[in-house]
Amino acid sequence: MGEWVAGLGLSSTAMAILAAIIFGAAVVRGLTGFGFAILAVPLMGLVIAPTQAVLLAIVLQMLIGPFGVGKALGHIDRTLVGGVALGAMIGTPLGLWALAHTPHDVARLMIAGIAVGCFGTFLIKRAPTPSTAPVHIAATGLSSGLLNGFAAMPGPPVILYFVRSGVSPMAARGSMILVFFAAAIAGTVTAALRGLLSSNLLWLAALAFPLMLAGNHIGGRFFGVVPERVWRGLVIALLCVAAIGALTKL
Repeated sequence: MGEWVAGLGLSSTAMAILAAIIFGAAVVRGLTGFGFAILAVPLMGLVIAPTQAVLLAIVLQMLIGPFGVGKALGHIDRTLVGGVALGAMIGTPLGLWALAHTPHDVARLMIAGIAVGCFGTFLIKRAPTPSTAPVHIAATGLSSGLLNGFAAMPGPPVILYFVRSGVSPMAARGSMILVFFAAAIAGTVTAALRGLLSSNLLWLAALAFPLMLAGNHIGGRFFGVVPERVWRGLVIALLCVAAIGALTKL
């Protein structure tokens, strides 16, 4: 254990903080159905390098991706979802390239800003009805992939597209599960081909994954029980902490 902790430059205290962040973000994911990376990445970026935080979140989201895929396939428009997923897989390497060429302090601040902006999109009650035109499908997928590669946050364009499209909640949820899984696969494969996934990072992901599963399960049990204003207030407060921390480091 000491070897991969040393490889990531983490003290025992930093490791404990990282574990708490992953578990807490997973609880939010289970509670709300989204938001793991939006909360985890900017906070993890205060403990480890932003690139490592993004890669860790991408790998964790790939690992949890298969959960629910079987049920999702029976509720989606496969042609539509396939187009968005393809765009996300194409856009993800571009986002990773941009992240690799951005200084750490600047990337940390940008990721915090993206997280705040992403969370803001979930507060929007109405949005234009999405078009099924190929250009709009491609734009949704590419923008999702770019955000995935740069910040491990593929959600906002996809959520705005499917959730606000008038489809059933089951279809919207299934569509998002599959698109996010495809984006996570693309991110993980791209990172592996570029030699960005060190053995230490993979060990960390493997050890953190049970925390993600446990947090997601606990959050799911409280779905609909915790008032929306409570969890939204908590997430906003934590994102503000991440943004202030990023400014301080910059």
